Amino acid sequence: MEIKEKEYLNRTLKILNKKIEENNKKTVNLSKQLESGIQNLADDYSDLSRGGDLSGAYSNLADIESLEHDIYKENKRLHLQKNSPYFARIDFLPNHKKTTQRVYIGIGNIVDNNKVYVADWRAPISSLYYDYNLGEASFKIDKNEYNGILQLKRQYKIEDGQLLSYFDTDLTINDEILQDILSHNVSVKMKQIVSTIQKEQNSIVRNDKNENMLVQGIAGSGKTSIALHRAAYLLYRHRSTIKSSDILILSPNNIFSSYISDVLPQLGEDNLVETTFAQIARAELKRPIQSRESMLDEIATSPKQEDLNEISYKSSYEYLDALLRFLKGPFLETFSPKTLSYIVNEDIDGEKEIISFSEEQTKDLFFKTFKGYDLYERINKIAWQYAMYFTEKRHYSKEQNQGLKERFKKILYRFLPIRDIDKIYQIFMARENLKASAETSIKYMDKGTYLAIKHYLYGFDHDFSAKYLIIDEMQDFTPVDIYMFKKLWKCPCIVVGDVNQCIEKNVSDEYLQITADFLGCKLLELKKTYRSTREIAKFTNDMIGIKDVEFVNRSGQPPQLFQIKDQINKIIDIIETQCKSYDHIAVICKCNKEAKSIASKLKQKINCTLINEPEDYNNRILITTCATAKGIEFDAVIIPNVDIANYQNKVDENILYVSSTRALHKLFFVCEDTPSVFLKNISLQKE
Repeated sequence: MEIKEKEYLNRTLKILNKKIEENNKKTVNLSKQLESGIQNLADDYSDLSRGGDLSGAYSNLADIESLEHDIYKENKRLHLQKNSPYFARIDFLPNHKKTTQRVYIGIGNIVDNNKVYVADWRAPISSLYYDYNLGEASFKIDKNEYNGILQLKRQYKIEDGQLLSYFDTDLTINDEILQDILSHNVSVKMKQIVSTIQKEQNSIVRNDKNENMLVQGIAGSGKTSIALHRAAYLLYRHRSTIKSSDILILSPNNIFSSYISDVLPQLGEDNLVETTFAQIARAELKRPIQSRESMLDEIATSPKQEDLNEISYKSSYEYLDALLRFLKGPFLETFSPKTLSYIVNEDIDGEKEIISFSEEQTKDLFFKTFKGYDLYERINKIAWQYAMYFTEKRHYSKEQNQGLKERFKKILYRFLPIRDIDKIYQIFMARENLKASAETSIKYMDKGTYLAIKHYLYGFDHDFSAKYLIIDEMQDFTPVDIYMFKKLWKCPCIVVGDVNQCIEKNVSDEYLQITADFLGCKLLELKKTYRSTREIAKFTNDMIGIKDVEFVNRSGQPPQLFQIKDQINKIIDIIETQCKSYDHIAVICKCNKEAKSIASKLKQKINCTLINEPEDYNNRILITTCATAKGIEFDAVIIPNVDIANYQNKVDENILYVSSTRALHKLFFVCEDTPSVFLKNISLQKE
């Protein structure tokens, strides 16, 4: 059997090399065609521009460029597959058939002379690998269902084109292979996981019901990775209508964006469009926005109850309701139009033709006819209607109509006594008995409020449209932010997050369901953690009382707590003795001040880096804060200053939980004084 498997692998590799060579030749020919086409267009441009049609020539060049890109993309994927052409095989006997279908599964199709040597993991038949144990099984192609018997499931370990081992299994994913993959050191970038996608994850990736989904996944459940693999699935399933540039991912910060940036390229796809909500707010408001990291730093270092109460209120749907009621009620009612009269003609006898729009007419249009629209839409519609009246009377041409419409918009806006976004924000804050920030930059918790006011009055200046939206770290956004997402994007979406990883607020299950309903999402949960060892995962979940968590059966060293006079030397000792085989070790601090202090002391003795930019993550020993490390994972995590004075309230507990869940293999706590009560379940080692 092993000989046959090696023969199949060698045959597949030969086909891969042949395909790559064929594509290289095609690329050379296309480059020549493109170069020739550009030269011909340049030679003929003067003749064509005198009345000739250039569209055909440009279209032909665009087609060549598109084909060249498709071949480049395929070759990139084929080169990736040379290392490991496939990771699994299934044998499926369809009902009423005598011949078993043998299907090898990899990150992309490998086809030669109409024979499929490797099927794409996203192909309908490949779903059998993820969804079924041996026995009766079925898959769908569009609305047609194919039933049969799954006779074999085989998983391969192939590296550098060499077959190292394979396993036959009745399970969805062989536990031995899964544990082997999870036990590896982390890489600089998040990796694709097509060989180990679990059944509950696969149902999210392949959801073909056009449902919006909100995925609540505990730390380490793979929610971000699954959202990215869903994007890859959509690019395969709807390849004629969706491109990578049509999918937008809303990331927490640039460091996290860099961390996930290799997942799609590892699957042979182009990267997605990525931005942060803060970047969108900056573009629209043309003001600096406080970062989430800065906001969390403030409450970590000086958690005033007044500030926490304000954050809690601004994180509620009650606050959103109050804002919308204010904009659509008291503020809107300040719109006070006057009669508009225009002399459009005067004859020799002094008789004047006047076009008038009465105060009552404008009020009626504003408050009744266009009642269901935002303010800027009402003004747009009234301005268009008034401008069209001039055009219909032939006092203006259709070409002049747009300019006239803009003039009417300016006039109509003047009927609002207050049009400044800052002043409107201040009035609303006063009505809610909240302090309005007087700083030049907009507070993190206020960016959604500013955007909502701006959008209601003036709409958006930029087009952020997409065909599919991925929102990550859902729990970090407020209901006002989420309301703005609905205004910004009308496309299908997947929203992922973990309410247990909120730092500045507590989020209930009821809030989760309300958010799912508000977004029109089906609420799904992932309760199995794959990141940490069983010992680390159990400790972190017990810390905050999470129940019903499933663990991968991967054991390791229990978390360790050290109370010692010189914690800097202890951190170095941990790194040099217990973490010497690891590639990425993080010292995760509570706040920036603490991180800078620890970094300055450690740098005197070992090579380490304080994370400020995405490229800093490439280093082996990293000093960072909980806010920056969120969403990222490390081989080992060391958390310093875990004494009772530094970690004592609910915010501190949340910070400690999130920091701890970043660890894959080992977790350490270090302090000089009495340890925090949140660490009572770890045996203390005094030195």
